[in-house]
Amino acid sequence: MTLVKYAVSALALSAMFSVASAAQTAEPANAIGCMHMQKKVTAALDANQQSANLDAAKSAARSGQSLCMIGQYKNGVDGFAKALDLLGVSN
Repeated sequence: MTLVKYAVSALALSAMFSVASAAQTAEPANAIGCMHMQKKVTAALDANQQSANLDAAKSAARSGQSLCMIGQYKNGVDGFAKALDLLGVSN
């Protein structure tokens, strides 16, 4: 049952990022793109600790990381891009 909940959550996050992600990135939708975006987001989170959108950006970054870890690279990269967008940082 836990696996089913995890799969449903992953699909819901995937759909959310597919529909809601207006942010575009030049990073490729693969493991390397995920790694680059994660580094960018980590630096942006560190530099923007006072942002009003910090919690939302952290949530988007965690979602991006989770999606990348299960092989949904495009959705993961989009999640990281959304985090950067929330922090007002360009890709």
